[in-house]
Amino acid sequence: MWTVLGFLGKLGAGLLMLGVVSGCASSQRQVIVGLSPELEEYYSMYPSIECDVVAVTEEEAEQIKSDGVDKYFTPAGSLRKRLEPFTVFFSQEYTQPEILPYKSNYWDRWFKRKKPVTLVLIANLPHSPDMPQDNDPRVLYIDLKKGGLFVKPVYVEIEPQKITQVFDKPKDPRTDLPAENRKPDKQEIDARIHGDAEK
Repeated sequence: MWTVLGFLGKLGAGLLMLGVVSGCASSQRQVIVGLSPELEEYYSMYPSIECDVVAVTEEEAEQIKSDGVDKYFTPAGSLRKRLEPFTVFFSQEYTQPEILPYKSNYWDRWFKRKKPVTLVLIANLPHSPDMPQDNDPRVLYIDLKKGGLFVKPVYVEIEPQKITQVFDKPKDPRTDLPAENRKPDKQEIDARIHGDAEK
């Protein structure tokens, strides 16, 4: 009897440890950010855009809302530097989707120094007077607590004046190729190596 109880006790401890480990892992997910073809129709070109991807706490998410997109992207913005986001760059010449891997050093860094609950994507799209002040469409908030043990990748497209979560994997709007089906050039490889290195 004691043997059975001992086995059950070890099993329960193992499951508890698995839950602790998987709790962090289940919050991590692959993120793919792409451009909508509507951008070229709206702006007559693909504008230069920066999009930050970062896992944040509730307090940090509230500060992003309070500061706003324009203040967030100013050179003097201290919040952006403190959050250490994964930044993707797009332009007329560079329209391929960008990937934040599931096992990126960025995820390790975010979970090492805090307990994030929200994935935030924020793009420096031009401000429009029609944009609501309390719910800026240039910012997307995704709950990291949802999804359970097996989570799906996050697919996002940048559209005119907003950033949107989509169901289909983003493709290059000019070549119609997904991120995995293209060969990155040396400049991109160098940027990703240095950008995703441990600080």
